Amino acid sequence: MDPIGTYNPRTLSQLSKISPQIDWDLLISHLQPSSSPHQDSIIVTSPTYLANLSSQVLEPSSPDTLLTYLIWRTINVYVDALGEDLRKPSDKLMAKIQGRNAKVTEPRWETCLQQVDNSLGFMAGRLFVQEKFGGNAKERADDFIDSIKQVFLERLPELNWLDDTTREKAVEKVNKLISKIGYPTKTPNVMSPVSLSEYYSGLSVYVDDYFGNYMAGLQFSVKKEWQKVGKETDKTVWLMNPDEVNAYYNPTVNEIVFPAGILQNPFFGSNYPDYLNYGGIGVVVGHELTHGFDSMGRHYDGNGRLVEWWTNATSEAFDEKASCFVKQYNNFTVDAGNGEKIHVKGKQTLGENLADNGGLGEAYMAWKRRYDSDRECKKYNNQRLPGLDDLTPNKLFFVNFGRVWCNKMTQERAKQRVLTDEHSPARWRVNGAVQNSQHFAQVFQCPLGSAMNPKEKCELW
Repeated sequence: MDPIGTYNPRTLSQLSKISPQIDWDLLISHLQPSSSPHQDSIIVTSPTYLANLSSQVLEPSSPDTLLTYLIWRTINVYVDALGEDLRKPSDKLMAKIQGRNAKVTEPRWETCLQQVDNSLGFMAGRLFVQEKFGGNAKERADDFIDSIKQVFLERLPELNWLDDTTREKAVEKVNKLISKIGYPTKTPNVMSPVSLSEYYSGLSVYVDDYFGNYMAGLQFSVKKEWQKVGKETDKTVWLMNPDEVNAYYNPTVNEIVFPAGILQNPFFGSNYPDYLNYGGIGVVVGHELTHGFDSMGRHYDGNGRLVEWWTNATSEAFDEKASCFVKQYNNFTVDAGNGEKIHVKGKQTLGENLADNGGLGEAYMAWKRRYDSDRECKKYNNQRLPGLDDLTPNKLFFVNFGRVWCNKMTQERAKQRVLTDEHSPARWRVNGAVQNSQHFAQVFQCPLGSAMNPKEKCELW
């Protein structure tokens, strides 16, 4: 996403001129709470889209056509919460798109569990945290983050394409980076029954009304979002539940967030040697940190403001180096079935590719520094694993990096993901990054010019 191109404040009167078929004042007034100040303007991601929607779709279409479309959209949103017979047509359509057997469906308990997580994620997250996130997990994650931040900061002076002005701002941004680990302690405090009760006070659920609970959860979520209108941004809010196996960087707050769900095997283990943990969660930490300096995150400063803090010369140098990654990933393909090869979209996946490559290098250097300083494992756990004598700790770092991205999907699903996902396919998230890693080539003694050690490598952070 282009943060500058999608930041287009427009007044409601301007929107009415762009798309007169929509009563913007009525729409906004209906959605926002009556206690909120009236919104005279909103940020539009694409004014051109709204103009085309109005002139090419809304204006020439009959009321019946528009009504039919809106009915379909409503059905498509709610169909997964309906009974089995009513879900069958939708299941058949999605099975065709994703190349799977329509008769094979996930167990109902998984559907119900997912809905509990969607509607009561922080409450369910409390139970997960109590069961799975204890001991010194948070302290160790903090330690990983600090070590990787230090490597990032120490590498900045070595980047000759960065001028001093931009470098100073980059250091400032790293130093202002907020880290959130495990679970939220405010809005709500997941470990406080009182805080959870207050947070969910506007949501009622009933033991014998699944669809009603589904609707109530959606309405509650929308209402929570609109209650933020006219208020100062709450920087304690989490955008993920504690049990999610995921992580994120939020550029408008300059924060990296790691839920308890990802601080588990295979990304992290309290008894794992450091070379496995750094190859897993360490790379994820570096990945999220690098997002602050990727093709999108770099446009936000240390306070999360969308301002231009790069000099023109450094911006041009960044774009030139980033173009190497675009070309590299454009050459990767996936098998889409029937002999069809489809290319990865290097520009679409650029931000994630930069984060993957930066995160891998930062995590390896952070781990290697500790390993070299403590070969006898008196301070850090780098004990060898029994039965894996042929694999050195250096090699196992990369092995675990590859292991965390192991997956399997149909060719049709793989094609769909390539066309729509901002991430590269898992195979190329791993192989693409290690092809650019001089450390990987040295550890595995890959001949220069071989597939995993090409002569021309892409490098940025």
